[in-house]
Amino acid sequence: MVFWRKQPILKGYVSEIDRFLREFDHQSKASSVARGAEEAKYRELNALRDNSAAPQRSRVIWEDDQI
Repeated sequence: MVFWRKQPILKGYVSEIDRFLREFDHQSKASSVARGAEEAKYRELNALRDNSAAPQRSRVIWEDDQI
């Protein structure tokens, strides 16, 4: 049996970049103007998709009297 790992694995280790990214994600003003516009655009599109009502047809596609 070969033990090639001399140091134990640090399971609770958080790297500096991970700490930075976590802090960046939690900042409320991290979004730019363009990102805010994109979020508003997709918020509107999702509302239109989720809350849409199918248009009512004024007539039936088929009509029995033309047979």
